[in-house]
Amino acid sequence: MNEDKPYVELLLSSSNPHISFLSLSQTIMNQNDLTTCTKKNTLQKVVEAYEEICDYPYN
Repeated sequence: MNEDKPYVELLLSSSNPHISFLSLSQTIMNQNDLTTCTKKNTLQKVVEAYEEICDYPYN
């Protein structure tokens, strides 16, 4: 896995990256052991990864 873009690879490895994006986002939001700041930063990375894969010509 590419350590610079783990969420891109994670979403691309899914059979349905769009559903995986939604599930991953919901899982992050539901984590009670994460601070609001950590959730925000993690969600931002997931959103950036999703935007990147949406730019791929085969998705």
